[in-house]
Amino acid sequence: MLTLLQQEFPEVTISKIRFLESQGLIAPERNAAGYRKFFQPDIERLCEVLRLQKSTYMPLRKIKEHLDADTRVDLFSQETEQPSTTGAQEAPETPLSASRPELFPIDELARLTGAPAGAIDEMIRNGLIAGVTVAGQRHFTPIEIEIVRTIHAFARFGLEPRHLRHYRTSTDREVGLIEQLLMPLVRQRSPEGRQRASEELEELVELSSGLRSLLLENALASLKKLTNHSP
Repeated sequence: MLTLLQQEFPEVTISKIRFLESQGLIAPERNAAGYRKFFQPDIERLCEVLRLQKSTYMPLRKIKEHLDADTRVDLFSQETEQPSTTGAQEAPETPLSASRPELFPIDELARLTGAPAGAIDEMIRNGLIAGVTVAGQRHFTPIEIEIVRTIHAFARFGLEPRHLRHYRTSTDREVGLIEQLLMPLVRQRSPEGRQRASEELEELVELSSGLRSLLLENALASLKKLTNHSP
Protein backbone atom coordinates (compact mmCIF):
# COMPACT_ATOMS: atom_id res chain seq x y z
CA MET A 1 0.00 0.00 0.00
CA LEU A 2 2.78 2.43 0.93
CA THR A 3 4.41 2.03 -2.49
CA LEU A 4 1.12 2.85 -4.22
CA LEU A 5 0.58 5.93 -2.06
CA GLN A 6 4.10 7.19 -2.70
CA GLN A 7 3.37 7.35 -6.42
CA GLU A 8 1.22 10.41 -5.69
CA PHE A 9 2.57 11.36 -2.27
CA PRO A 10 6.33 10.65 -2.24
CA GLU A 11 6.65 12.25 1.21
CA VAL A 12 4.28 9.83 2.94
CA THR A 13 5.88 7.47 5.46
CA ILE A 14 4.82 4.84 7.97
CA SER A 15 5.29 7.40 10.75
CA LYS A 16 3.08 9.86 8.90
CA ILE A 17 0.29 7.29 8.55
CA ARG A 18 0.55 6.37 12.22
CA PHE A 19 0.43 10.04 13.21
CA LEU A 20 -2.73 10.62 11.15
CA GLU A 21 -4.27 7.57 12.81
CA SER A 22 -3.38 8.91 16.26
CA GLN A 23 -5.18 12.16 15.36
CA GLY A 24 -8.34 10.33 14.32
CA LEU A 25 -8.04 11.12 10.61
CA ILE A 26 -8.06 7.43 9.69
CA ALA A 27 -9.14 4.34 11.62
CA PRO A 28 -7.95 1.14 9.95
CA GLU A 29 -8.93 -2.22 11.42
CA ARG A 30 -6.34 -4.44 13.07
CA ASN A 31 -5.97 -8.18 12.85
CA ALA A 32 -5.27 -10.50 15.77
CA ALA A 33 -1.53 -9.87 15.47
CA GLY A 34 -2.03 -6.09 15.69
CA TYR A 35 -1.30 -5.31 12.02
CA ARG A 36 -3.34 -2.56 10.42
CA LYS A 37 -5.69 -3.65 7.65
CA PHE A 38 -6.47 -1.03 5.00
CA PHE A 39 -9.56 -1.56 2.86
CA GLN A 40 -10.38 0.57 -0.17
CA PRO A 41 -12.44 3.17 1.81
CA ASP A 42 -9.53 3.54 4.25
CA ILE A 43 -7.08 4.18 1.41
CA GLU A 44 -9.43 6.65 -0.29
CA ARG A 45 -9.86 8.60 2.96
CA LEU A 46 -6.12 8.60 3.55
CA CYS A 47 -5.55 9.95 0.04
CA GLU A 48 -8.06 12.72 0.67
CA VAL A 49 -6.27 13.69 3.88
CA LEU A 50 -2.87 13.72 2.20
CA ARG A 51 -4.16 15.70 -0.77
CA LEU A 52 -5.71 18.33 1.49
CA GLN A 53 -2.53 18.63 3.51
CA LYS A 54 -0.48 18.99 0.35
CA SER A 55 -2.66 21.58 -1.36
CA THR A 56 -4.15 23.60 1.51
CA TYR A 57 -3.09 24.87 4.90
CA MET A 58 -6.09 23.46 6.72
CA PRO A 59 -5.27 22.19 10.24
CA LEU A 60 -5.89 18.50 10.86
CA ARG A 61 -8.95 19.27 12.96
CA LYS A 62 -10.61 21.05 10.04
CA ILE A 63 -9.69 18.26 7.63
CA LYS A 64 -11.27 15.74 9.98
CA GLU A 65 -14.43 17.85 10.23
CA HIS A 66 -14.69 17.98 6.42
CA LEU A 67 -14.28 14.25 6.06
CA ASP A 68 -16.54 13.32 8.97
CA ALA A 69 -19.24 15.58 7.54
CA ASP A 70 -18.72 13.93 4.14
CA THR A 71 -17.99 17.35 2.61
CA ARG A 72 -15.39 18.19 -0.02
CA VAL A 73 -13.53 21.35 -0.81
CA ASP A 74 -12.94 22.47 -4.39
CA LEU A 75 -9.76 20.46 -4.42
CA PHE A 76 -11.76 17.27 -4.83
CA SER A 77 -13.58 18.48 -7.92
CA GLN A 78 -10.44 17.64 -9.89
CA GLU A 79 -10.03 14.03 -10.93
CA THR A 80 -6.91 12.44 -9.55
CA GLU A 81 -5.67 8.93 -9.87
CA GLN A 82 -6.25 6.93 -6.71
CA PRO A 83 -4.04 4.05 -5.63
CA SER A 84 -6.04 0.87 -6.25
CA THR A 85 -6.13 -2.31 -4.24
CA THR A 86 -8.23 -5.41 -3.99
CA GLY A 87 -9.38 -6.62 -0.62
CA ALA A 88 -7.34 -5.57 2.41
CA GLN A 89 -3.66 -4.88 2.68
CA GLU A 90 -1.63 -4.91 5.86
CA ALA A 91 0.71 -2.01 6.59
CA PRO A 92 4.13 -3.27 7.69
CA GLU A 93 5.15 -2.44 11.23
CA THR A 94 8.85 -2.34 10.34
CA PRO A 95 10.55 1.02 9.70
CA LEU A 96 11.33 2.17 6.19
CA SER A 97 14.71 1.35 4.77
CA ALA A 98 17.53 3.85 4.82
CA SER A 99 16.86 4.53 1.13
CA ARG A 100 13.74 6.54 2.15
CA PRO A 101 14.68 8.27 5.42
CA GLU A 102 11.85 9.81 7.40
CA LEU A 103 13.59 13.20 7.51
CA PHE A 104 13.05 16.30 5.40
CA PRO A 105 15.41 19.26 4.74
CA ILE A 106 14.22 22.76 5.55
CA ASP A 107 13.38 23.67 1.95
CA GLU A 108 11.15 20.60 1.73
CA LEU A 109 9.61 21.51 5.08
CA ALA A 110 8.74 24.95 3.73
CA ARG A 111 7.24 23.45 0.57
CA LEU A 112 5.12 20.93 2.46
CA THR A 113 3.76 23.41 5.01
CA GLY A 114 3.65 26.71 3.14
CA ALA A 115 5.52 28.36 6.00
CA PRO A 116 8.21 30.85 4.91
CA ALA A 117 11.81 30.10 5.83
CA GLY A 118 11.91 33.07 8.19
CA ALA A 119 8.97 31.76 10.18
CA ILE A 120 10.56 28.31 10.37
CA ASP A 121 13.80 29.87 11.67
CA GLU A 122 11.78 31.66 14.34
CA MET A 123 10.13 28.38 15.35
CA ILE A 124 13.59 26.87 15.79
CA ARG A 125 14.80 29.86 17.84
CA ASN A 126 11.79 29.56 20.13
CA GLY A 127 12.32 25.83 20.67
CA LEU A 128 9.10 24.73 18.99
CA ILE A 129 10.98 22.46 16.57
CA ALA A 130 14.58 21.29 16.60
CA GLY A 131 15.21 18.79 13.82
CA VAL A 132 18.38 16.75 13.54
CA THR A 133 21.63 17.57 11.76
CA VAL A 134 22.52 15.29 8.87
CA ALA A 135 25.65 16.01 6.78
CA GLY A 136 25.76 19.52 8.20
CA GLN A 137 22.16 20.31 7.25
CA ARG A 138 19.15 20.43 9.57
CA HIS A 139 16.39 17.91 8.78
CA PHE A 140 12.92 17.52 10.27
CA THR A 141 10.63 14.63 11.18
CA PRO A 142 7.05 14.06 9.92
CA ILE A 143 5.67 15.16 13.29
CA GLU A 144 7.66 18.38 13.08
CA ILE A 145 6.07 18.97 9.69
CA GLU A 146 2.67 18.86 11.39
CA ILE A 147 3.92 21.16 14.15
CA VAL A 148 5.10 23.72 11.58
CA ARG A 149 1.84 23.46 9.67
CA THR A 150 -0.16 24.04 12.85
CA ILE A 151 1.97 26.98 14.01
CA HIS A 152 1.74 28.49 10.54
CA ALA A 153 -2.06 28.30 10.82
CA PHE A 154 -1.88 30.42 13.99
CA ALA A 155 -0.38 33.21 11.87
CA ARG A 156 -3.84 33.89 10.46
CA PHE A 157 -4.80 35.12 13.94
CA GLY A 158 -1.74 37.34 14.28
CA LEU A 159 0.18 34.91 16.49
CA GLU A 160 3.88 34.41 15.87
CA PRO A 161 6.05 31.51 17.08
CA ARG A 162 7.30 33.59 20.04
CA HIS A 163 3.70 33.83 21.26
CA LEU A 164 3.45 30.04 21.36
CA ARG A 165 6.52 29.23 23.45
CA HIS A 166 4.36 28.41 26.46
CA TYR A 167 3.12 25.33 24.61
CA ARG A 168 6.67 24.00 24.52
CA THR A 169 7.27 24.92 28.17
CA SER A 170 4.13 23.14 29.24
CA THR A 171 5.01 20.10 27.13
CA ASP A 172 8.52 19.90 28.61
CA ARG A 173 7.07 19.88 32.14
CA GLU A 174 4.61 17.18 31.15
CA VAL A 175 7.35 15.02 29.63
CA GLY A 176 9.48 15.53 32.72
CA LEU A 177 6.70 14.26 34.95
CA ILE A 178 6.13 11.18 32.78
CA GLU A 179 9.88 10.52 32.68
CA GLN A 180 10.04 10.56 36.50
CA LEU A 181 7.26 7.97 36.64
CA LEU A 182 8.90 5.64 34.12
CA MET A 183 12.58 5.86 35.08
CA PRO A 184 12.37 3.20 37.84
CA LEU A 185 11.18 0.70 35.23
CA VAL A 186 13.72 1.79 32.62
CA ARG A 187 16.56 1.43 35.14
CA GLN A 188 15.70 -2.22 35.63
CA ARG A 189 17.39 -2.89 32.27
CA SER A 190 15.33 -6.03 31.80
CA PRO A 191 13.08 -6.89 28.84
CA GLU A 192 10.14 -7.16 31.20
CA GLY A 193 10.81 -3.76 32.73
CA ARG A 194 11.20 -2.07 29.36
CA GLN A 195 8.05 -3.73 28.07
CA ARG A 196 6.10 -2.53 31.08
CA ALA A 197 7.59 0.95 30.69
CA SER A 198 6.48 1.01 27.06
CA GLU A 199 2.95 -0.03 28.00
CA GLU A 200 2.73 2.50 30.81
CA LEU A 201 4.11 5.23 28.53
CA GLU A 202 1.26 4.63 26.08
CA GLU A 203 -1.31 4.83 28.86
CA LEU A 204 0.25 7.93 30.41
CA VAL A 205 0.36 9.72 27.07
CA GLU A 206 -3.32 8.93 26.51
CA LEU A 207 -4.26 10.10 30.00
CA SER A 208 -2.16 13.24 29.70
CA SER A 209 -3.59 14.14 26.31
CA GLY A 210 -7.14 13.54 27.53
CA LEU A 211 -6.68 15.59 30.70
CA ARG A 212 -5.13 18.47 28.75
CA SER A 213 -8.07 18.55 26.33
CA LEU A 214 -10.65 18.36 29.14
CA LEU A 215 -9.01 21.14 31.16
CA LEU A 216 -8.87 23.38 28.10
CA GLU A 217 -12.50 22.65 27.24
CA ASN A 218 -13.55 23.36 30.82
CA ALA A 219 -11.55 26.59 30.98
CA LEU A 220 -13.03 27.82 27.68
CA ALA A 221 -16.62 26.90 28.54
CA SER A 222 -17.58 30.46 29.48
CA LEU A 223 -15.97 31.85 26.31
CA LYS A 224 -17.92 29.34 24.22
CA LYS A 225 -21.16 30.49 25.87
CA LEU A 226 -20.26 34.08 25.07
CA THR A 227 -19.57 33.37 21.40
CA ASN A 228 -22.75 31.29 21.06
CA HIS A 229 -24.93 33.97 22.67
CA SER A 230 -27.56 35.39 20.36
CA PRO A 231 -28.42 39.09 20.85
